[in-house]
Amino acid sequence: MKNYKVQSITLAAILFAAVGSTSILISSTAQYSNAQEHTSTVVRDSAVVLLGGRTLPANNFIHLYDTTPYMIMSGHIAAKLPCNEQSESPLKVLIGSAPNLAPAEFETVKELSNPGEMCLYHVDVVSHPDTANGTITDIALQNPTGENIEFPSTATVVIGVNEIASGAETGHVEGSEASNSTESMTMSNSTG
Repeated sequence: MKNYKVQSITLAAILFAAVGSTSILISSTAQYSNAQEHTSTVVRDSAVVLLGGRTLPANNFIHLYDTTPYMIMSGHIAAKLPCNEQSESPLKVLIGSAPNLAPAEFETVKELSNPGEMCLYHVDVVSHPDTANGTITDIALQNPTGENIEFPSTATVVIGVNEIASGAETGHVEGSEASNSTESMTMSNSTG
């Protein structure tokens, strides 16, 4: 009889531990699931834009990448572009959420640049949705100068996106308003 009581108590303890572990596991899974609704999704997407032999007209742009309605939470851009002797390019890579785009602040990769000819630039792309204009969904290449730019054979832009998140507020507009907004965006950024 004593052995039966010990077995019953042991079995009750095992059942209690199993039920407790299961409810902890269910609770953790529910919390993880709810947390995922508000966090980013890991992706790996890349785009290589070969520009060699093409011309970008004066005061115009090429739209290179769009993740709408998702925002880019983590990404990277590398651009090999014509540059002057000070390693400055007349071209601007614009980031933001169209039509609210602004020039990205690039770092020159000196080891892979040839000042006066072609320079390699890079920048990490991170959305900050809690700040004004901090959401990044679009990437464009702009020629803010008054002259057409013809690209040498090795000119490229490489875009890598590592994480996206939903909830991008879009400023995209439809119909004839779209062309007016695009023109406004291009002209407002043409001085920088």
